[in-house]
Amino acid sequence: MPSSVILRCPSCRTLNRVPQEKLSGHPHCGQCRNVITFPTRPVNATAASFDREVSDWPEAVFVEFWSVTCGYCRMVEPVVNDIAAWRAGRLKVLKVDIQAEFSLAQRYSVMATPTFILFKNGQQVDRIDGAPREKIDLVAWVDRHLS
Repeated sequence: MPSSVILRCPSCRTLNRVPQEKLSGHPHCGQCRNVITFPTRPVNATAASFDREVSDWPEAVFVEFWSVTCGYCRMVEPVVNDIAAWRAGRLKVLKVDIQAEFSLAQRYSVMATPTFILFKNGQQVDRIDGAPREKIDLVAWVDRHLS
């Protein structure tokens, strides 16, 4: 695990290198001194917000394409929530409802739910179509890309 992460200040948009041990202490921006906030839970993304959510985040972005009617999506939801909390600051977790955001599902050729896509520097680096066999497999897949 790296000893620091890069976070964008929501106030002045400055990138800040923050030691991992200081993430729980509400880090402040080195430029404007405001508290740097970062998501600790999945963020619902829409077609209007998706590109900004992915490109603005300086670390990795984990996206789950899901459906309200998908049983597997409900099964992995606690794991996705845990990943968002456990990797907060290093990883941003987005959720896209494919029924509400069909254009995004088409854009990323989502044919099965859940579909998980990992982005780094705004570029897709890996994906999993369908639910993994074991919940720990999803955590291990994410961690492989964070190291």
